[in-house]
Amino acid sequence: MKQEPSPNTLFSWTAFFGWCLTFALLWALLAGGQGWGFGGIAVVAASAMTVWLKPAVRLPGWRYLPAFLWFFLRSAVHGGWDVAIRAWQPSLPIHPDWVEYEMRSEDARVRLMLSAMVGLLPGTLASHYDGSRLVIHALDSRQEWAATVETLETHLIQLLEGRS
Repeated sequence: MKQEPSPNTLFSWTAFFGWCLTFALLWALLAGGQGWGFGGIAVVAASAMTVWLKPAVRLPGWRYLPAFLWFFLRSAVHGGWDVAIRAWQPSLPIHPDWVEYEMRSEDARVRLMLSAMVGLLPGTLASHYDGSRLVIHALDSRQEWAATVETLETHLIQLLEGRS
């Protein structure tokens, strides 16, 4: 009588091949599709180690990814355009100031990503965060910087925590 594989064995192989695909895509992106002799060994070794260590991985809310990408790309282009115009026309009014944003999320991943990504929004650059307080340098503190940062945080909460 043929014995069925245990669910743990099946899951381990499924996880292994999933990690192989993930690490192979990462290698292809970072190495420009070259160096697969070493890269293949690295992919297999990293996948085996990941399955063996069994990290607690929470999958992102993939259904929120398109809205996040659209908001982020639109904001990054707008931010770059705004800075370029101000560089070419220094007579445009600015009102630089240090401002604070109270983060709503308790998730460390959301807080870290928010602090890292704020600098790509129009006229903002995060200095640091302490607890739930994010310190931001705003190029023009009279602009709607808080609404934009809040929208980015909402998108990150949806994407990383999988909730609205």
